Amino acid sequence: MLHLFRNYNPYSVIVLFLVAIFLKLAILIHPEMVFVTSQSQIVWVKFSAFLEVILGRSPFLITFFALINVFGQAIFVNRIANRHHLYPKATYLPALTYILVTSLFKDWNYLSAALVSNWLLLAMLSAMLQLYSAADVRKQIFNIGCFISITAMLVFPNILFIALLLLSLAILRPFKVAEWLVGLLGLITPFYFLAGILYLTNDLALLKRMVSIGFSLPQHLDRPELALTAFSFLALMLVVGFFYLNNFMSRMLFQNKKWWWVVIASLLISFVAGIFTVSKGYNQWMAVLIPASFIIGNVWFEERKKWITTIFFYLFVAVIIFAQWLPPGVFVKKAPKAKPKKEIMHRPQPAKALK
Repeated sequence: MLHLFRNYNPYSVIVLFLVAIFLKLAILIHPEMVFVTSQSQIVWVKFSAFLEVILGRSPFLITFFALINVFGQAIFVNRIANRHHLYPKATYLPALTYILVTSLFKDWNYLSAALVSNWLLLAMLSAMLQLYSAADVRKQIFNIGCFISITAMLVFPNILFIALLLLSLAILRPFKVAEWLVGLLGLITPFYFLAGILYLTNDLALLKRMVSIGFSLPQHLDRPELALTAFSFLALMLVVGFFYLNNFMSRMLFQNKKWWWVVIASLLISFVAGIFTVSKGYNQWMAVLIPASFIIGNVWFEERKKWITTIFFYLFVAVIIFAQWLPPGVFVKKAPKAKPKKEIMHRPQPAKALK
């Protein structure tokens, strides 16, 4: 199966879409009219209401639209990887990796603010990797600041990606105060317009509600056998991906190494942003999937022992099938049936004879 995506063939996109349909078939068979929202996501609440009207309140259309978003983001991931030569050659393996990773949890395939904000995070990362050789670098930095602000309007903990902007400027650019100030201006501009709109509509109190950040661990996992299996396998693939990345970096150009350091920094910052989110479920970790897909994608470029990549691929598919199709209650121990209590028969006592 992997050989279908090792070449940069346009027809591989069709096969990739069919693979996405196959891996997410359980979600399409059981669609849900779900817009994952939180009270603090005021922009997403308005936008999701608009989408609900456009899609005719159809559970299948809403779920299929979310799948199209995931597929489009996979193509965007592939474009970034090939444009900046993150891998030895141009393939569709990065797009395949993103589809595999997003299939581990059903929550990652429903329409949510986190799913939509991944478009902005991809645009932000693509612009950051272009800072090394951008002609109009100040315009690029301003756009990056705007992307971070807009994605923070959808998922406010993503405001922590300001640290990634500062790190990317420090790694890819010589220090210039003017460029850092342009980035700050890009961060402020979208919030300035949003505050103006809310002020004119007498809803300025909503701005305070949007600024929500917290730290909370789940008290219990929904179907822990699936969550632990998926997260454990994802962690394993990240470790193997880092191992191959370390081997490949010794043969990379210095410019490529800087790009990879930005990707690794985005993985760490997105993980911290996921910890401090206030959203429920597994949607809070969707920002992690973008840099994780880039790192895991290194596994498929093993040339000497291709049987290793084949094993990891089919193991990935097996974990996805396990996570998508396992019926609930399989690993739940049934309580033993209580033995019926024996009824004690009381024989009527004979009446005492009257004297």
